[in-house]
Amino acid sequence: MKDTLTGKSASAPALGLRERSKQDKLRRIKQAAREVFLEKGFDDATTREIAQRADVAIGTVFVYAADKRDLLMLIINNDLDAVNEKGEKALQSDLPLLEQLMKFFTLRYTYWAKEPPLSRAAVQETADFLAETTDKGKETSRFYARRSNISSMLTDLARQKQEAGKIANTAPPELIAGLIMTIYLTEVRRWLAQGTPKPAVGLARLRALLALAIQGLGPTGAEVPTIPSGKKPRAK
Repeated sequence: MKDTLTGKSASAPALGLRERSKQDKLRRIKQAAREVFLEKGFDDATTREIAQRADVAIGTVFVYAADKRDLLMLIINNDLDAVNEKGEKALQSDLPLLEQLMKFFTLRYTYWAKEPPLSRAAVQETADFLAETTDKGKETSRFYARRSNISSMLTDLARQKQEAGKIANTAPPELIAGLIMTIYLTEVRRWLAQGTPKPAVGLARLRALLALAIQGLGPTGAEVPTIPSGKKPRAK
C-alpha cells in the first residue's frame, strides 16, 4: 500500500539520516574507485586518491574495504552475484553438457568484456584463490566464496550427467568440476590479456577446449590412464 502524498510504500519505513549518509558514502566510494582504477590503472591507483575523489576521510574508505584489492571487489561483487544467479539457471537446463557450460561461461565473458581494465585487475588479484590464507578483506572473501559456489554447481552438474548416463563415471564429479574450472580460469586470464578482448573469440577457444575435455583423447591399449577415484586409501 502506498502513501497518497509521498507515493512511497507505507509498509517500508524510511531510512534514517545516518543510514542514508552511509549509503551515500558507499556510493561515492564505489564510483570514485571505479573512476580512479579506470583512469590510473589498478597498480597506480591509491586509496588516498580514491578517498579524496569520494570526498571522505581515508579511514572511511577502510570501513567499507580492507585494502585496494577489497575496493576492487566491492565494485564488482554485486554484478557477479547477478551473473552467478543467471548462470545457475543456465546449468539447470536440459541441454548437452557442453552447451550448458557455454551458456554459463558466456555470461561471465560478456561481463568481463565490459570494462577490461577492471576485469584484468580482478582476475589477476584473485589468481591465488585456492591459497589457504586469512589475509583477505570482507569483499575479497566474498569473491572467493563465489568461486567455491561455482565449483559446487559444476560438481553437481557433473554428478547429474553421470547419474543420467550422459557422461562416463570413470572420474569423480569433483575432479571433473576442477578440470572445467582450471580450463576456464586459465583461458579467461589469457583472453583478458589481449588489448581488446572480444567475447566471441575467447568463447570459441573455450568451447574447443571444453569439447576436448568432454570428448577425451581416446587413447587405446597401454596408454589408457587410470583416473584416481579421489577417495582416501583405507588404513591398514
